[in-house]
Amino acid sequence: MKNISLLSFLIFLGAFPLKSQVLNNNNIIADTTWSTDTIRIYNDVTVQYPATLTINPGVYVEFQGNYSINVQGSIKAIGTMNDTIVFTVFDTTSYADTATLAGGWGSIKLLDNPTDTSEFSFCRFSYGKAIDPGHTINDHLNEENWGGALFVKNYGNVFCSNSNFYNNRANFAGGAFWVKYCSSLQLINNSFIKNQTFQQGGGASIGNCSSAIISNNLFKLNKAFVTFETSVGTAVRGSGGGLRVNTNCNALVVNNKFFNNHSVNGSGLYETTSNCMIYNNVIANNMGNGIMNGHGFSTSTYANNTIVNNLAYSHTGCGIVYSSIFLEMRNNIIWGNDVIPEWNFDPIQLYNTDGSIADFTYMCNPDGYPGEGNITDDPLFVNPTAGAGPDYDGLSADWSLLDSSPCVNTGTPDITELNLPETDILGNPRVYGIRIDMGAIENQMVVGLPKNPLVNARLEISPNPFGQSFKVVSPRGQKISSISLYNQNGKPLGKLEKLPFDQVMVYDLANHPAGLYLMVTQFENGNTESTKLVKY
Repeated sequence: MKNISLLSFLIFLGAFPLKSQVLNNNNIIADTTWSTDTIRIYNDVTVQYPATLTINPGVYVEFQGNYSINVQGSIKAIGTMNDTIVFTVFDTTSYADTATLAGGWGSIKLLDNPTDTSEFSFCRFSYGKAIDPGHTINDHLNEENWGGALFVKNYGNVFCSNSNFYNNRANFAGGAFWVKYCSSLQLINNSFIKNQTFQQGGGASIGNCSSAIISNNLFKLNKAFVTFETSVGTAVRGSGGGLRVNTNCNALVVNNKFFNNHSVNGSGLYETTSNCMIYNNVIANNMGNGIMNGHGFSTSTYANNTIVNNLAYSHTGCGIVYSSIFLEMRNNIIWGNDVIPEWNFDPIQLYNTDGSIADFTYMCNPDGYPGEGNITDDPLFVNPTAGAGPDYDGLSADWSLLDSSPCVNTGTPDITELNLPETDILGNPRVYGIRIDMGAIENQMVVGLPKNPLVNARLEISPNPFGQSFKVVSPRGQKISSISLYNQNGKPLGKLEKLPFDQVMVYDLANHPAGLYLMVTQFENGNTESTKLVKY
């Protein structure tokens, strides 16, 4: 009876054969598609120009040792949400041992093709290992130590989206992803988790890109850190725990989250570019200062970032350390960043390496840094972490602002020249209530501007609530220079500057939906009055 049962089981199993393919041809010279469930790789694979390697959704690419896919043509690895493409190694034993190549695979290398495009979507990269055993980790010219999972050099266009980089390593730079000389790069909606390197860019190191967009990614628990002995004791080194953006890469770094990464300088983000736009990022609970700018003549813009509860190795610049006085900083919240207990000094949130002061306005930080619109009040987050550093999970916190926060509607009055994205890091309207908030998350409840203590004029508005139209009458002796009208999402509906002689205006909103509206009146004496209106 048992033999019959076993035979039946084998017949049943034979009806659903497990598909796998051992890759024997290591030289792809024509367009090729991998569609087998599992591809096992026993040697380095080269995709020659102009061939394209296409990998179908759901394919499991399993390296049997530290082998690479060298792409001189192009690669299209486009999975789906339910059918991820996996790149990993068969045996992870000795993965953490940097004295051997064992335990990891050797990365996908996009090489010397300045015109082609390669794309990765819904992929998972794990246990990539870029090391050169027996050689020093300080050898910055040794390319074997760069890019644990993806290595890009002298290539055209690279698009990577909705992918996961987990537990990859490189000795020198780019624990998961390393780029040098690329026409365009888009890193969108990816996660970089537990990747590591000893020197630069625990999650990714990006440089020399003509155009780079790094958007909506999560960088968590990555590390760019090493300890070493000196003549006076143990020292530490490493920069860009989550991400490092290098020279000649004028990137847009927007709507990213950097939590619980580890490095000495720029534990969340290290940027050393001439002109980088860093908008709407949350950088929290990392080990090391939050951001470091390392370019002495950089004109980068830091706007609407939330840099909080990072734990630095030095009290100077626990939130931001910067080298350039030409930086433009707007609407950032830099709060609660601390220093390791070994330093018996109070933490300094911002620090310039030569003591100069940058263009720093409409910011929230406790140091009282000089600049128009700066405040030193507690930003009042909804549910922040209980303390600074990686012992607290920055991702599980809620870094949005309470309705009572002093950072709501107190950002830069005019943001037209900042070229900010239309949404905040959560995908909500970036401006709600006609004036931007400080920080990466826009409060979606409070409408309107804070009361101006200089305003003593009161407009006569009737009726309010109104059905189709309402009338505005200027108070006696107060001349109006302009009136602007906005809907509840902060979208301007019109601005009236040529006012009638009698200072009486009638607004007809019959064609507009019911809801909340905001009217901002600017008087000739410089005073401003904001009024909420309700249409039924």
